[in-house]
Amino acid sequence: MALTLFLVFVVFPLIELGVVIFVADAIGIFPTIALLIAMSAFGAWLVKREGIGVMRRTRLAANRGELPGDEMLDGAVLAIAGVLCIVPGFISGTVGLLLLIGPLRRPVGRRLVRRWTRVVSVVGFARGRRDVVEVEWVGDVTPAHSPPNASIELGPVND
Repeated sequence: MALTLFLVFVVFPLIELGVVIFVADAIGIFPTIALLIAMSAFGAWLVKREGIGVMRRTRLAANRGELPGDEMLDGAVLAIAGVLCIVPGFISGTVGLLLLIGPLRRPVGRRLVRRWTRVVSVVGFARGRRDVVEVEWVGDVTPAHSPPNASIELGPVND
């Protein structure tokens, strides 16, 4: 886990910075900044557009009485794509834009679910594990209520 965090927070930003410097050297600094801003804006617009479609499909599935599992998976992958599109960088922006492609989004989402499920199972939440909890019914144990006209004492009043 420490290696993953090191890669995500140290190595990946350094690679992104190297790519930005390489592109800025090739086309200039202002076109590079404009391209990064345009990629972020376009990615955010596409995430919003696709997110509205996912919300509509979720609502339709719920109205039909179905569980919107695939739609929820699409929404989760769209959230990841949105973060990747907004973060400035050519690699993260490209990966975010690729995740916005519908036919690519669902297999990536299923792979992430398999990966996260396996990680959770290793941590200690075994898949399919059933614990039996025995419960005994002892009847109604709610306390008796006072009559509605009974006075309620709030405590000492300091005037």
